[in-house]
Amino acid sequence: MAVYNGRPHLEEAVRSILDQTFTDFELLVLDDGSTDASAEIVRGFTDPRIRLVHNATNLGAPRTRNRGIAL
Repeated sequence: MAVYNGRPHLEEAVRSILDQTFTDFELLVLDDGSTDASAEIVRGFTDPRIRLVHNATNLGAPRTRNRGIAL
C-alpha cells in the first residue's frame, strides 16, 4: 500500500486489510515522504504482518509502487 499524506483514511484502510478472513500475508506500507502523521498511524498498529517502509522524499505514486514491487 502506497501512502502520501493519507492521515484521514489510513487507519481505516489498514484495519480493512487486517480484518480480512485471509490471514497469511504481509502488508507492506510505503510512506512516500508524507508530511502528516501517516507513519505514526502505521507505527501505532502492533500487528507483526505490517511492515513500514519510508521514502525520504516524495517520489510519486509510480516510483513508490515500483519500489514496493521490488521489495
